[in-house]
This record gives sequence, structure tokens and C-alpha cells, in this order.
Amino acid sequence: MRAAKPPFPFMRFLSLFLIILAFAVDAKAIKTDHAEISIIGKNNIISEPGTIDLGYKFIFTPGWHTYWINPGDSGGPPTFQSSQAKGWKINQNLWPGPQTIEYPPLMTYGYENEVVFPFKLEIVDLENKETDINIKFLVCDDICVPEEANLKLILKNKILNIEERPDELKKWTKLVPVRGPPDLKASIQNNQIRISADLIDRGSYFFPYDDQVIDFSTKQNFLDSTLSFEALDSFDGKVNGIISSESGFFEINKKVSLQETVQQTSISLLTAIIFALIGGLILNLMPCVLPVIALKALSLVKNANESRSSVTMNASAYVFGVILTFMVIASLLISFKNAGELIGWGYQLQSPFIVTLLCLLIFSIGLILVINIDIFSSAGKLERFNKGSGLVNSFLTGALSVIVASPCTAPFMGAALGFALIQPDIYSYLVFLSLAVGFALPYFLIAIFPSLVNFLPKPGQWMESLKQLFGFMMFGAAIWLLWVLANQVDANSLLIVMVGLFLSAFILWLQKTNFKHSIKTALILVFVYGYCLGNWDFKENTGTKEDGSMTWSLEREIDLRDDNRSYFINFTAAWCITCQVNEAVAFTDNMMEIFDNKDITYLKADWTNRNATIAKELEKYNRSGLPVYIYWNKNLDEPMVLNELLTEGYLMEIIDEN
Repeated sequence: MRAAKPPFPFMRFLSLFLIILAFAVDAKAIKTDHAEISIIGKNNIISEPGTIDLGYKFIFTPGWHTYWINPGDSGGPPTFQSSQAKGWKINQNLWPGPQTIEYPPLMTYGYENEVVFPFKLEIVDLENKETDINIKFLVCDDICVPEEANLKLILKNKILNIEERPDELKKWTKLVPVRGPPDLKASIQNNQIRISADLIDRGSYFFPYDDQVIDFSTKQNFLDSTLSFEALDSFDGKVNGIISSESGFFEINKKVSLQETVQQTSISLLTAIIFALIGGLILNLMPCVLPVIALKALSLVKNANESRSSVTMNASAYVFGVILTFMVIASLLISFKNAGELIGWGYQLQSPFIVTLLCLLIFSIGLILVINIDIFSSAGKLERFNKGSGLVNSFLTGALSVIVASPCTAPFMGAALGFALIQPDIYSYLVFLSLAVGFALPYFLIAIFPSLVNFLPKPGQWMESLKQLFGFMMFGAAIWLLWVLANQVDANSLLIVMVGLFLSAFILWLQKTNFKHSIKTALILVFVYGYCLGNWDFKENTGTKEDGSMTWSLEREIDLRDDNRSYFINFTAAWCITCQVNEAVAFTDNMMEIFDNKDITYLKADWTNRNATIAKELEKYNRSGLPVYIYWNKNLDEPMVLNELLTEGYLMEIIDEN
């Protein structure tokens, strides 16, 4: 009878166990006075040559820490030295993003409790080999102590003497900084470095790679996706370091110059005031203001045969209405800005409530002009105050002009408003005041020189026809606002607004034919408006339109830039009349064909409804209103911000030159 053989699988297991046991002593972590150091990896069994991911793991005594590659105000980073061994190569270790470690007034950067420094091991063959690794590092608590650890990395029988910690290695590898996104920008203004990107949040921090950028203890301020801090006098214009955020750590390596700073970030306060003045004046000629030009012109004609004092008072009332309304809008914008909201010029028409109110109001004004109703005919003291000079009418005309014009951005306005909304409040108010003065300048000149009205046509019967024509212009404005609303809400919501328009028309018709007191009409209209605005829910229109464009998103823009593909971004809105004119004039079928032929991706960012992501993106280009047009290709370091007014020829010239 043959003796039974030991089970073969058991013998193999025993042999493998003895091999692993033989390596146990080599795999132990090295302990120093205040740390424990080891090498970790995903797997200690090496089946074939190649590159594997490993990491130096440090566990510190509670309360102690070591330092990042740039330690800050004090300290020093760890050093790693390895002996040469034939058949493999240890690559330089990577540095995970650090944390701030404060010792007021000093600021240091490093790692507390534990850290893993990832590195790669290139294995050429599987022959047995070993490498000595010497690690010197500084550990600090209230005092700093230099320490040293000597590790051996051994490959024997295809087994590495490392700890298998795949999850830990993965965790710390994710904390190694990666390349920042295309929208990551750096600039300098008044010795303040500004780093902006969509990924920057309230908890973000800039860690410089060198000592010539900032004082490490300087305060870093956050506002609207931007970090700002004071630069050192020795700053050479190179912003080189990493940015921390909730999304991870990102590298930034930007060179800023005085020329780049002027183009990207800022203009002076005086320049902004001048730009606002010119932009406000040009705003009178923009398409979005055409409906209220009718009221302004009619008022001028009526004043032509009145006394100089009456002309001056009327013009002054209009100017006051313009300036007061501008200041109210400015106050709202600044209040929202200080509260951390991202808003811009024309923001009020992002609200269906406001659009509906304006639509009802302008439609009613049109009816009043067409059927010749004097809304002040029975308003008692108000009528007597308004009679002759028309002060109330002039004031309200000024206010309405600003409200209707606010979605429009004239040339020079974009840079001025972008400056205003990133400055201290007093500077913002000065810029908005200059914008208001520019917008009201024609009437301001008439208030000073009332004889200018003598150049207008003489009053006559033609004024009644002109007034009615202006009324129909108001109907056109109301139709435009209905179209804007149709892009914001669903069909049922739009229907209720149209019912409100019908009721407004019916009530004003009753006033003309039966009512004796127009004040009753005004009260009923207010009731109708209140009912329409207070008893329905604004449901967003989720329908889409096919116009040959792709919807803009930051992710899509980043992908295009990473692939070196040219793109054009059209920031637009239904309520922006200038945008609509540009799209009709410049974005023709021929232009779309040129985009296709030159492989330029046409992206549309629709800001008809509120969108914080679009608001942030506009802020990066120092713009707070529409339209905004962005073009980029691989030959451009930074995206180009184009003019607010476009033509097909201008676009082709930009594309050909760049």
C-alpha cells in the first residue's frame, strides 16, 4: 500500500507563506521620534515589467507636521534620495496639495497627521534587486526637529516589500494638483493680484511655488469666483503655484504684464466715468430705446410753444426721472452684489414678473395715446400740478426710458459697467451717475438752454396724428415684450397675460365712452394688473429652438479648448434688442457657413432667464450686460472680447486676422 502524498496545494501555500514571512521584517515601517514612514502600493506581487504606482506614507505623532515643497514663512520640505540599482528606476515623488498651518504672524504650508507622497517605479526586468532610500525631513510642533529614515525597496521572487494600501494611495494621488481649466486667469491691478475661474469657491486658497509673489501671511479675499491679494514689491509678473477648491487642486502658471492687465481687468475710474458718459449718450440711439423715443419726442414738441421756464422745468423733471431711476437700479445691483448675488445690467427683464408689468404698462400707454385719454383729467391736485408744464408726465417718461433701455448695452458701456460692479460702492455710484447724465444729456442741455426747442417744428394738427403714431410704436414695444415673455414662460402663463392686455383695452375704452372720472380707470387698471401678476405661476418655457448653434457650457468650452478647436460664444437674451439686431445682421446663413468651413464651433449662451453660471462667465470678461461675444482659436493666448455691435464683415475680418 502506497503512502499518501501531502496535498500539493497545501505545500504551495506553505512555500508562499514562508517567502512572505521572510520579507515581513523588510516591510516594516521605519519609526522615528515623531513619525512612522513606509512605502505603500496597490499590489506587492509583480507579474510583469512595467511602471507601478507607489507612495511614501508618513504618519506623524499627534500635533506634529512636516512641510510642502514651498514651506512658507518657515520650515523646509522633505528630501528623498535613492541609490542606483540596475533594472529599475525610482521617479521623483509628487506633492499633494498642502494645508495652511498658522503660527501668527507666520504662515506655513504643509501636512498634519499623515501624508502620502506618490511616486512611480519603472521596472525593466523581474530579477531580484534592492534600492536604499534615504528620507530627511523636518517635523514641527512648538519646536522643529530634523529627522531621518532609511528604507529599503526590495524585489525578490517577484514580490515587493511594500504595504498594500490601494485606497490610501488613490486618495492622495487625487490630491496631486492637475492642470487648471482654460478659464483660469490671472491679472494685477493696483498691486492686487486677481485669480479668477469658475472652480474658485469661498474656501479656495493660492499656494505659491516661489517666494516672490506674495507675503505668505497676507489675507486672501474671495468675491464672485475670484481670489485677490496684495503682491510683493519684488513680484515679477509670474503667478506660479496651485489653487485649492472643493473640486481639488489645480496648477496655475500665468505671466501677467501691464498691457495684459489693462486689457483684461481694469480701466481707471476717470476712464470708466468717461466711457459711461459716452455710452449713456449713445444709448439714446440704440434700438431698444426706440419705443420711448416716441414719448420724448412728443414731449419736446409740446414744449416748443411754452415759456422758457416751463421748458426748463419739464426738461429738468425728465432729467430727474432718468437720474433717480438709474440710481435706484444701481442701488439694487450693488446690494445684490454685496450679498454675493451674480447679476448684471438688464437683470430685471430676467424676471417674467417685471416683463409682464412692463408689457401691461406700455400697452396701456399706447392705448392712451391712440384714443386720446388724459389720465390726469380728474386727479385733483395731481392734475393741477401737472397741468401746463406736464412735470409728472416728464418725470415718468424719464423713468420709463431708463427701464426700457436697461437691457441694452451701448458701445463703451460694457467696460464701464464691468469696472463699476467690481469696485467699492462709491466708485460704482459715480459710474452709474455718469451713465445717467449721458443718457439724459439732450434734455439736460434743453434745461440749460431752453431756446433749443425753437429748432423743433411748430405745434399743429399734425401732433395728434404723430401722437397716435407713437401710440402704435408702444403697441410694437408691447409685442416685443410678449415675445420676450414667450421665451420665458409656458403657453398657459402667456395666455393669462394676453387676457390682462384685453381687459386693459376694454377698461380704457369704457373710460373714453362712459366714465366721467379717469381716476377710477387708473384704479381699475391697477386692480387688473395686480390680479394678473398675483394669481398665476410663472412656469419656465422648456422648449428649445434649432438655430444651428450649440448650447454653451463651461465643460463644452473647456473640451473645445483642450482639443485646440476654435469656438465663438454668443452671450445673448431675448430681452436684449441689440443682441437680436446683431443676430439678424451678422449671424447670417453665410456667416454660419463660414463658421462650418473654418471648423469654428458656434456656441450660444442664453441669459433670458437668470443663470448664475453665465453671470460668472461674463464677470470673467469684466462684463455685466449683454451683448458679449467671445472668439478663441489655438493661435490666441486668451479669448478675444469683440465689439458690442457686429457686422458680417467685422466678424470675417476678426476670423481672417486671427
